[in-house]
Amino acid sequence: MSQKDYNNIEDFLIDDTFQKYCSGENTSCKQYWEQYIVNHPEQLETIQHAKRLYQVLVGNKPAVNERLEHMKARLKEETNELSIFSWHLSHLFRIAAALVLFGLAYFWYTQFYSKRIEPLDQFVAAQIFQTKKGEKKTFDLPDGTTITLNSDSKLELDKDFNDHARHVYLTGEGFFEVKKDKEKPFVVYANDFDISVLGTTFNVKSYPNDGTSEAFLVEGLIEMRSKGINENSMIIKPNQKIILYKNQFIEAKKDPAVKKEALKSSVKEIKIQDFSVDEPAVSSKEIAWKDNRLEIMDQDFESLRHTLERWYDVDIEIKNRNLEDYRFTATFSKENINQVLNALQKVEPFNYEIYGRKITIY
Repeated sequence: MSQKDYNNIEDFLIDDTFQKYCSGENTSCKQYWEQYIVNHPEQLETIQHAKRLYQVLVGNKPAVNERLEHMKARLKEETNELSIFSWHLSHLFRIAAALVLFGLAYFWYTQFYSKRIEPLDQFVAAQIFQTKKGEKKTFDLPDGTTITLNSDSKLELDKDFNDHARHVYLTGEGFFEVKKDKEKPFVVYANDFDISVLGTTFNVKSYPNDGTSEAFLVEGLIEMRSKGINENSMIIKPNQKIILYKNQFIEAKKDPAVKKEALKSSVKEIKIQDFSVDEPAVSSKEIAWKDNRLEIMDQDFESLRHTLERWYDVDIEIKNRNLEDYRFTATFSKENINQVLNALQKVEPFNYEIYGRKITIY
């Protein structure tokens, strides 16, 4: 049977080349399956599930085939009589191991993950933590979790929070230090994705008016499920950042006449960034706001406008649409809005006027 005829997770798991691809032990297998995914995007979701379930069960242990070969060698040393059955034995072991892998992984997935992220229509807010524009606050939740909210953000706790599960809804940006509790999964619902964890530290940014939503993992392990027309599920590892580009903002840039608020919120593109553990200065930029540092990283004027509005509690109007494509990279700490705009002027020329909280850029 050709790989293109594989219909379910089990088909991939019993393929020894796929196992080597998952374990990373064979460069040729890795290249083959990466190209296979490019050629067969319709099977991407099934392959992602199969790869994740393989890694969950095997973890850091040697690949299944490697362990089977080791077992076969030991059996062959013990008695020559078994050599007659070595070929049959290897295949039996491989099939049995794959089936066990599939069975246990499927059980783990259905009993553990599938029950962790429940439909949002069951969420009823009972307690709200909130920040205004220009302020940041840290809150302790009833379960011992600590959440720091960036400006103009809101965290809502489900009415049954910490009874049997820990469900919260985030609008804006928050840094989570989740208290470990294996019996009560912690689920963060956001506009564009949901995140499920047991105990970990991560940052989530999901403002309704921003063109992207992001999640950055500091330590632990989290599962993210994107929302929209094409839902995706993925496991995020430490020092990884997931960026979701929203469909409505991409389409609005193509056609300015399209009203952004009228477009359905859906994910158009997902990007994964890996930060090296040897580059703390890079990864720290993702959570610099906690230390009152405004990190601007290759932002266009349109997205920067929303950032400055939240950071300084101002309203910014851009009258010259050509300025929206200006891009900026800078770091600010104690500067006021006037100093920030003056500094940005030196990168790309523009003019502005300030009337109280109202700023006009032209």
